[in-house]
Amino acid sequence: MSGLDYIILFLYLGLVCGIAAFFSGRQKSLKDYFMGDRNIPWYAAAFSGVATIASAASFLGGPGMAFSGNLQFLQYRLAMPLVLGIICGIILPMFFRLQVYSIYEYLERRFDFRVRLVASGLFLLLKAGYLAICIYAPALVLSRTLGVSMTWIVIGVGGVTALYTMVGGIKAVIWTDTMQLGIYLGAIVLVISLIANQVDGGLAGVIQIAGDHGRLSFFNFSTDFSERYTFWGGLFGGTVFTISQFGVDQAEVQRFLTTANVRQSNIAMISSMIAASLVGVAIFFIGAALFAFYQTHPEKMGEAVISSNGIFPKFIVEELPTGVKGLLVAAILAAAMSTISSILNSMSTVVLSDIWPRVRADVPGVRAGRGFTVVFGVTATVLASFGSRFGNILEAAVLVSNLFGGSLVGTFLLGMLVRRVTARGALIGMLSGFATAIGLWQGTSVASLWYGVFSLAVVFVVGLLASLLEAPPPAEKWRGLVVGTSPLPDD
Repeated sequence: MSGLDYIILFLYLGLVCGIAAFFSGRQKSLKDYFMGDRNIPWYAAAFSGVATIASAASFLGGPGMAFSGNLQFLQYRLAMPLVLGIICGIILPMFFRLQVYSIYEYLERRFDFRVRLVASGLFLLLKAGYLAICIYAPALVLSRTLGVSMTWIVIGVGGVTALYTMVGGIKAVIWTDTMQLGIYLGAIVLVISLIANQVDGGLAGVIQIAGDHGRLSFFNFSTDFSERYTFWGGLFGGTVFTISQFGVDQAEVQRFLTTANVRQSNIAMISSMIAASLVGVAIFFIGAALFAFYQTHPEKMGEAVISSNGIFPKFIVEELPTGVKGLLVAAILAAAMSTISSILNSMSTVVLSDIWPRVRADVPGVRAGRGFTVVFGVTATVLASFGSRFGNILEAAVLVSNLFGGSLVGTFLLGMLVRRVTARGALIGMLSGFATAIGLWQGTSVASLWYGVFSLAVVFVVGLLASLLEAPPPAEKWRGLVVGTSPLPDD
């Protein structure tokens, strides 16, 4: 990279650290550190939600999938209306009314502490794996542009992000996310414009070439469960997958609970999901545009075999002009760091809210929150050093989410919709659902988007059947905790 590229990169890093420093020391309690004292504007929460979902894994893996395939992965976005109905109509109002720090607190109120702890444990395992992917992703580009080994890049990205998350808390996370999203979106528009200018016919030429070679193919109505991305898998599997991302994931839900009321929370959620869908389409279109570019300039492709993870980094390193390259590297860092910071903050929230009270008698403070942020940052950075084994990073991220998501979504919805379910039934159902997802992954050729559907179905069936074998739960375990019921009078 040139001197100008480095200046842009360091300006970005300085801005991130400046925001963290601004909020440093302003947290007077864990509520402020993790929830921002519930006074975050809805638009900031929405921007932060988009930034968390639009990770570096998406920014680099999405173009790779479109370059080597098509747009069929995006069919799961068709589930958005149903997902919004469930999250905004059922899940968010329940969490807001109960004023929870950790969303898994609901599971103890509805069932018991065992269900809460197991769900929290599944969340931590899910996010440890996902976090490793997000830390590894920017190293694919930075190692080539900076001439530094991937190991040092992984350590640097994980360390810097853990530092500003630790210092600034949720407010620093949300406002840096907002800034980082602006960089990210600007980079997407800039890349598409630069590619279109180098293809005969401009944007229309890109669409023509990509369309002629099937790169813009969207629908696949196959009923084969082994097909990775189909309309039916997107509709049903996408519903569970997206609820697991936006509705029962502490990393996402936490920023929506920082708003003043449930109306603002719902506005932020709807805005975030719509924006995330549009960003997803734009990211995949970069891959189709790259295909058109290399079809137009085959001599630039070279003879080396490029992985799906490597095609966008190749273009950034070899084709972007001075200054723009620095902006793209900053955008990739922004995509990675916004996701990493949100996850680190949410993992610390879960540990201190769900696990700490079980093993310690004292009340944790801000210092404990910062300490666990560092611990999880170090753990995920170590895991990220094995990134070369992940395959396509976006598909790896989706696989991890689908292994855990169905059992978590199923358990929350079972509790919120069915009053007859007992704590033991919910626990057995959740573990059975998770085991089902693992079995499908290891023992069948079923596509990963279906894991959540089958896992959720098992949670409902097994959870309800197991509950029918014992006495119904007492009224205090479902009154006000199941949709359509009111709290007991002394609540």
